[in-house]
Amino acid sequence: MAGKNDDKVKKGQIITLSYESRDFDVIVIDPNGLGRNQPSIGFGLRMMSKHGGIPEQTLSDWVTIESGFEGDRLNEFKVLKVPSGKAFKVTDIIGLDNNPYIVLEVSEWVLVAADVLKTPGRVGKPTRNNIVDFLSWFAVKGFYADAYALLKGAYTEADSRAVSAWMQVRLAGISLRNKYTQFLQVQGCEEWHDYANWTNYIYQGLFGMKKADMVKQWEVVEGIKSIGRNHIPEIEGLEAVAYCEKQVIDLFHEDLKQSHDDAITFAKKKFKLDF
Repeated sequence: MAGKNDDKVKKGQIITLSYESRDFDVIVIDPNGLGRNQPSIGFGLRMMSKHGGIPEQTLSDWVTIESGFEGDRLNEFKVLKVPSGKAFKVTDIIGLDNNPYIVLEVSEWVLVAADVLKTPGRVGKPTRNNIVDFLSWFAVKGFYADAYALLKGAYTEADSRAVSAWMQVRLAGISLRNKYTQFLQVQGCEEWHDYANWTNYIYQGLFGMKKADMVKQWEVVEGIKSIGRNHIPEIEGLEAVAYCEKQVIDLFHEDLKQSHDDAITFAKKKFKLDF
């Protein structure tokens, strides 16, 4: 029969956490690190390399052994020393899977990433771009969690899924938007108002209003039925815009306006925007 405390959190325990469509192997550093029964958790070097973009070998090279006093005793301990010279204490942990890990607490990893952006040393631009993506993605969810907790008194699993879906659509839209902008540039659009005009053309075609007006009023639930915002939530609206921009590129054949009209027609049918 299992003991009463067998289900307690243990140092070295590893869980796979799905966060924003990414899977993290999270390691328990201290079962009571943030208070009684509130464990501190962290990532090993491999996880930070995978999601933070800094090569694992680089992180490993940054780990050194230093000595210092803890209370009245002189001890040796491992630190991860970033290019700026700042040092972050890491912990050697034998996971419950019997594998060794060098672990740094999650919030410390965020500080490492931010510090490397400020003082990159020999860290190249592609890696710095990966770090920016990591921090941008990582921060938004936490901010929403705090905001929802204050606004609603709780941050539920349903809230988490909703924010995740919204973030994924926005991130996917950024990539498609870049391709659409490059496409317009090839077609001779050079000034900012050229891009704005075509963007508004899409929004007018899909929702019956310019982008700025749509963004301002998207959260309005009640209203006139002829206005698109009352028929489609923001997540679906952003998907429709991204789909439409992709269709403009795919359907283009000499006539830019015609390709926009055709793309709008397909998008309205796909997302049921004929209101």
